[in-house]
Amino acid sequence: MLKLNRLVAIIGVAVLAACQSTQESQVAVDYYRITGNSTADLDAEIRRKGPKINGGSHAVAVARIKMLPRITFEKFARGCRVENAKVAVDARVTLPQWTGRDTADPKLAKAWDNIDRYTRLHEATHVNIAFSYAKRIEDEVRALPTMQSCSQIRAITKSIVDRNLKEHDAAQRKYDEDEQKRFSMLAKRTKITESL
Repeated sequence: MLKLNRLVAIIGVAVLAACQSTQESQVAVDYYRITGNSTADLDAEIRRKGPKINGGSHAVAVARIKMLPRITFEKFARGCRVENAKVAVDARVTLPQWTGRDTADPKLAKAWDNIDRYTRLHEATHVNIAFSYAKRIEDEVRALPTMQSCSQIRAITKSIVDRNLKEHDAAQRKYDEDEQKRFSMLAKRTKITESL
């Protein structure tokens, strides 16, 4: 998630990374519209209309992610094993859409384009982190050997899923923290007093 106090020009960033998904996974993108002819106008619109996070504050953009494990077991004469393990990722990304971009001052439009590209890449990275943990869960669960009972293998499967979901949450938070630090350093180097 990103908070925006002020629009700043950012060195060009690659376009939105492609998100791979399985049939059960879903990545949807929603937009909220903002208007304005200045940095202050756009900032105020984002603070008023941006997606709410952490008890009511507004972000520039957000990726809301759910991981949905679907794991089945097969019981047979010699014990129980994992029959199938899939983890779907359900992601809904909310991004700003500036309706006045085409008629804006060229400097402001260029700054917005940089912010827009970065925001898309940032949220796509959150989604990609989720997909990597979904795959990790699938791989770990599928690698489990046959066990004596289904209750035993279910308990171990649950611990694998729980551990990876906890690590996934930590990885998402760390990514945001690292990005905030990176922006603080950029702000100092370019003498920008407010950061994303």
